[in-house]
Amino acid sequence: MESRTAGLLVARGTVNELGPVWKRAIPSEPALRPATARWYTWGWLVWSLPVPSLKAEKIVQTLRSEILSGQRSPREKLPTYDVLMEQFRVTRPTVARVFRALRKEGLVEANGTRGIFVAATLPHHSRYLWVTSEQPGSLEWTSFLATILDLIERGETGIHGDVVALVGVDGRANNPEYQRLCDAVEHGSAAGLLLMNSAAVYLLPVLQAPGIPRVAIWAPLPHAALLSLDFNALLERACSRLVDKGRRLAVISPHAANLERAQECLSRKGLPKERVWALHVAALGCDRITELLLDRKDRPDAIFVTDDNLVTPLLAGFKRAKLRPGRDVYVLAHCNWPRPVGAGEGVEHIGFDVREALILAQECIDAQRAGQPALGRTVSPRFANELTRPMSTRSRA
Repeated sequence: MESRTAGLLVARGTVNELGPVWKRAIPSEPALRPATARWYTWGWLVWSLPVPSLKAEKIVQTLRSEILSGQRSPREKLPTYDVLMEQFRVTRPTVARVFRALRKEGLVEANGTRGIFVAATLPHHSRYLWVTSEQPGSLEWTSFLATILDLIERGETGIHGDVVALVGVDGRANNPEYQRLCDAVEHGSAAGLLLMNSAAVYLLPVLQAPGIPRVAIWAPLPHAALLSLDFNALLERACSRLVDKGRRLAVISPHAANLERAQECLSRKGLPKERVWALHVAALGCDRITELLLDRKDRPDAIFVTDDNLVTPLLAGFKRAKLRPGRDVYVLAHCNWPRPVGAGEGVEHIGFDVREALILAQECIDAQRAGQPALGRTVSPRFANELTRPMSTRSRA
């Protein structure tokens, strides 16, 4: 009545002839029938997922344990196909599945015709997973996330080891990036997790228990050390620079809380409220508001932009007003080093070096792996002349 071939489940006969089990599996109502079920003159054809080989998984577990425990050394040659077939009494395709699974985990590597070898550097020592639930192009995708992803893709994170980006992780079983995270957690095939805080990441089932060392960047997450960005220090230093540059000041921000904190900071420095424009502005419309601000006779001498997502529309507003940042009005903008928006256009920048943040995150993970408490780290803001790592011209936006 049925046979399994290459992931296909073939059933011959009508639904009524297949018995009660198949009646439930293939309902007669079209609306309830699986999308993968098709009726042919000889019977039903239903696509199904290949059944995993239990023998292959047992061999994978055995070899994985030997590699991770150090029983098999890096660069050591693994037994040949024939030896493993004889040892575990399995077929050649089963051994091939074993090697594919181990290569996917980064535990082994092929060396031409010489055979399969234990990887020179094991992933649980040198591979870090950067995890975010956001997607490029979405409303929640920020320049901070874009800078991290850019550094990962160009191999310029500063981390000793490989950093793999898992983007759009949402916890669904059919989400491939989430499955990669689950595999890494289950097999311990990563040195640590670099987690971007969000509601989705906070609720990921695979992260609800301790396991692989992890760091939460920006805001707390369960079982993770915290890497904080000292934004209060950034506002304090930016306001000090602003007071030195002008008598009439403007602070532009999409975040009301940051506007309020900046106003309080300027007030502590003795600046009257009537000499400060505090503008709550989104990216959309920022260019027009900037133009109107600059068209005033009592326009500000200095402007501070607390979010680098506003820099591009702000520069468009300057262009409309036929003024130049730096020459006509001092502009200080938040940035994510080494990718300052508006570099070379008269804008001075203060921000957090993403490379420094990632290196500190690695230090947190290394401390956890050494059995030390999961203490957090704090990243301090820097002006361009304070960077500890050189800028790359390719990084400038």
